[in-house]
Parts: sequence; C-alpha cells; structure tokens
Amino acid sequence: MIALAQNWYAVRTRSNYEFKVSYLLNKRSIKTFYPTVLKWSRRKDRKIRVARPLFPGYLFVECAATAADWLEVRKIEGVVNILGTNKAPLAIPAEQVENVRKIVDSGIDPLPHPYLNAGERIVVVDGPLRGAIGIFEKFNDKKGTLVITVDLLGRSLAAEVDNNVVERL
Repeated sequence: MIALAQNWYAVRTRSNYEFKVSYLLNKRSIKTFYPTVLKWSRRKDRKIRVARPLFPGYLFVECAATAADWLEVRKIEGVVNILGTNKAPLAIPAEQVENVRKIVDSGIDPLPHPYLNAGERIVVVDGPLRGAIGIFEKFNDKKGTLVITVDLLGRSLAAEVDNNVVERL
C-alpha cells in the first residue's frame, strides 16, 4: 500500500470552538496545530491574561487528502468547512505552519497585526471610541496599538486603540 503524503490544511470552525475541535480531532488521532496567544481580558474588577486563538475561527490539521480523512474531519462537532475549492482542499505549505509554530513556541508573545495599509478608512467596533470612523496611520509595536486619526472641524485628532477593535470600512 502506498503511503499518501501528509499536508497541512486550514479548518474553519464555529466561533469559539477552536479548542473543542482540536481536542476532538486529536482524540481521533488526527494531528492538529491550534496556535494561541495570551491576551489581556477585562473583567469587572481586574484584567487577566487568557489564551486566545492566534487565528480566530481556524485551526490546522495534518493529514492525507483522502475522502475518508475529510469525512472524519467534517463529522467533528464545530467544524464549518475546510478551506479550498469544491474539488479539493487548499494545502498550506509546511514551512508556513512551522514558521508560526516557531514564533508561538519561542515564548515571544506575537501580536496579530491586521492587514491594514496607511490611509485606509476604519471604524472602531469596541471600547470608548466605538462607532468612530477614522484613518489608519501606523501600528505602535511597543504597545500593540493602532494610531488612527479622526477629522473634526477641519482638524485631525490622533488616538491610539487596541489592534483588535477596528475593522475596515
């Protein structure tokens, strides 16, 4: 019997099901990679660091792209789909997965950076500036925040917001 090559594939999950899907796939001997980062979370009386997915809604599986493998993956509670086309799933180069694994395993806390270009219009979706529309200026590496400008009365005001509270318009 010929052994099929193992490739990495991205699996989309229901919101906040990444951990459960990873656990259930591992129970069925399907190798997964579920990268997490520690983020500050506000509680009523304090802030704590909690593990959150580096890629919310996604995890990675390593398997041969056989129909039986995909059936096993799709049967797992919380799996939405496997990235790719109707004909075949999209394989992710192993070197990309290993690069992410090295960063996560290094102990350095990676900051997911939104794919924004300077000058793009954005809207703040959470926090005290919720609903404010501005222009993305730059990313502050030291604080993990975005600098945005908001126009008012012909003047520009700059503000720093967390990088996870903005969306493109």
